Amino acid sequence: MDVPPELESRSSRVERLVASPFDALVVGGGITGAGVALDLACRGLAVALVERGDWGGETSSASSRLLHGGLRYLEQYDFGLVRESCLERSLLMRNAAGLAWPESFTFPLFRGGRVGRLKLAAGLALYSLLSLPHPLGVPRVVGAAAARRAIPGVADGIVGAGRYQDGATIDSRLVWATVRTAMERGAVCASRVEVAKLEHAGATKDDGVEAELTDVLTGTSIGRVRARRVVLCGGPFTEELRARAGLGGKWLSPTRGTHAVLPRHRLPTDGAVVFTSPLDGRVMFLLPWPAHTVIGTTDVDSTLADRGTPTPDEVRYLVDSANALVPAAKLEVADVVSTWSGVRPLLAAPESDPSARSREERVVHEGSVTTIAGGKLTAYRGMAETLGSELCRRAGIGDGRRASPTRSVRLVGALDRAVSEPDWVRRQPDAAGLRRAALVRRHGRFADAVASAEGSDRPIDDETTFADVLEAIRREDALEPADVLLRRTDLGYTRPDLARELEDEIRATIAAERPG
Repeated sequence: MDVPPELESRSSRVERLVASPFDALVVGGGITGAGVALDLACRGLAVALVERGDWGGETSSASSRLLHGGLRYLEQYDFGLVRESCLERSLLMRNAAGLAWPESFTFPLFRGGRVGRLKLAAGLALYSLLSLPHPLGVPRVVGAAAARRAIPGVADGIVGAGRYQDGATIDSRLVWATVRTAMERGAVCASRVEVAKLEHAGATKDDGVEAELTDVLTGTSIGRVRARRVVLCGGPFTEELRARAGLGGKWLSPTRGTHAVLPRHRLPTDGAVVFTSPLDGRVMFLLPWPAHTVIGTTDVDSTLADRGTPTPDEVRYLVDSANALVPAAKLEVADVVSTWSGVRPLLAAPESDPSARSREERVVHEGSVTTIAGGKLTAYRGMAETLGSELCRRAGIGDGRRASPTRSVRLVGALDRAVSEPDWVRRQPDAAGLRRAALVRRHGRFADAVASAEGSDRPIDDETTFADVLEAIRREDALEPADVLLRRTDLGYTRPDLARELEDEIRATIAAERPG
């Protein structure tokens, strides 16, 4: 039975941040910053990674949790983005096996619809070709009867469907696995650490940087960290972070994506469903969780101030779109168990349609400061690879080869081999199956160890026991109740009532368990 590695105390890691200089300081602990830290550490650099909130606490825990090439981007002729994403998806299926898995998708076809059978068949064939040499299964177009079985209660006029496979993950868990792997490779990583001030360390912009660090938990100064290079991975906060480095410029045109969670029995499907909303034609998803179905997502202009607050109109839009696809469901807003909303840090563009904005990344090197923004969850490793190669070559340090060692690095917790599509994607499992599915999705190769750990005899719901809470606190850097309830487990989304009841106990457990 594989046992999770012990975690160096936070206090020790914080002390090491200012004990000696680094080759690279990475600021921002979402999926992009985590990927950059891992890439640079694997290239032989001394790396520090700091995050002022929780790991993946913003956009990287508010996605649709998909690892996909982006079938819809074929209509925009963005073949390069699709190709890159498909290849990165295949690497994640191997290097994060168990924490990432294949998932079946159904694309329904309706009489008189915008997408016809021939166009969809051609699109699926091209999608599969762009995935070579590692496509996920063989896509096919099926008839109306098979489409109705995949989407029970679907609207009249359905004439068939496309069936294909893409990937899925728990985004916040993928972030943590990447951070933990960076630690294993020597990176010093600490959350709840904010860069209060960032300035050049010498007479020129190429002489390195010094950053004043603040401990967010205590509000006290940690000291100054010095690095030859700094990489700003601020996500939706990119412009704010650049301002702290004395840099400006318009970088982002963010949009907000909102999701709604419902009990699985209210909207059962055979795998995931991708469809165009009959309300406005935008592409949407129905996504299977072990005991729930997620409707997503909106794509509206946003600001940082409204990033985590779905409006009633957005929730209504999600429910109405699902009802238009599956009238038999007769969903009401009252059926919604929970919602979440996050800001996509999309690159600034003149397009008025938020869905048309580029999902590609932008990287700029300005002396000792590198900024990266944009990009997709699926492509995070490849983004880090490109940045890492360029940074090493510019600075004359580390391994500057184009191909990164991360192409073959398995993340902490990954299984030894890629997994097949989980049973719960196709059917709702029993209580034992729910628990097992949740364990593997969260812990991968450590599932058995967590299943038998202290607290496992105290169930919280069908998917979670108190062992998950203790594991999050002891070995997964959970420092506040929300870290446990929203990012190490899904309790805040699947059972928000229980999550509220547990907050005080989790806070007390964190205080008792955290050595520093």
